[in-house]
Amino acid sequence: MATIKDVARRAGVGVATVSRALNRTGYVKSDTLHKIEQAMAELGYIPNRQARAMVGGSTMTIGVLVPDMDNSLFMRIVQAINDAAYRYDYTLLVMDSRGEAEREAKIVRAMQELRVDGLILFGTPGTHEVLNHLSPTGPLVILDRLIPSFPGPQVSVNHYEGAKKAVNLLLQYCHFPPAFIAGPCHVSSAQDRYKGYQDVLYDHQINIDQNRIEPADFTYQAGYEAMQRLFARVSDLDGVFAVNDLAALGAMKAIYEHGLRCPDDIRLVGFDDIHAARYVTPSLTTIRQPMEAIGESAVNIVLKQIHGELVDTKPIVLPGKLIRRESC
Repeated sequence: MATIKDVARRAGVGVATVSRALNRTGYVKSDTLHKIEQAMAELGYIPNRQARAMVGGSTMTIGVLVPDMDNSLFMRIVQAINDAAYRYDYTLLVMDSRGEAEREAKIVRAMQELRVDGLILFGTPGTHEVLNHLSPTGPLVILDRLIPSFPGPQVSVNHYEGAKKAVNLLLQYCHFPPAFIAGPCHVSSAQDRYKGYQDVLYDHQINIDQNRIEPADFTYQAGYEAMQRLFARVSDLDGVFAVNDLAALGAMKAIYEHGLRCPDDIRLVGFDDIHAARYVTPSLTTIRQPMEAIGESAVNIVLKQIHGELVDTKPIVLPGKLIRRESC
């Protein structure tokens, strides 16, 4: 296996020059850099990123921790993070915590041991506690589900205003108060969407009917089962806002199984704008999260921290966009 000395010998430069080029710790002439890169390619030399980090260099790696890789929203944002990181020659280490605090803590610790240059964490109810019990994390940004007590940078969509757009749209067409398939009550994004739903009804002087609110989570199956329960106790359903697109697609299946159609019988709105939303029949009206902007912002914030720049710790809250399709 080729060593850094072999690369230096082949390129006709000193080992220190090769080290500066690999670790980006000093100026190297462009023609010299080209010789080093050519020598590395000819020799099949692969730098040891962890070894470089041990001597003060960078691994050029960003750790990304998601709570559920089955959730296409999260993976779309990871794609955006990957695209942004690639432009700066960074690679990603992506792991799934399954939303479990213990697993989340273990993975964050492992990423630190692997000496990633920065961390991007999708917030979960246990994230703040996890960070409190770990060593200083270095460059870090929290995404999607804001943690009010977290003192560092965070990026999210405006879940509250997005929900208001969805419910206001339903009220334009529905004769009865729209039902709400809610998310987990301990998740901040679900709380904000529920508050948006409530406040629009208050604004229209419509009483909150708990029979029209069905708890669920962010999955297809949960949306399907929640819709079935709504049908069992509410006879005048003609509009439904689902906490996310997966739950909305599950609800759509239940609607069709009851011999009803969207939007003729029931108007349906989701949240996120995952890929499937535009390809189902009828296509799903939803609130689009700016996934590319979230990913781009996360990488920019982490890189600023890596380079020692100060970052604003006030959360970046991006607007969601109403996307009208066939279901409403």
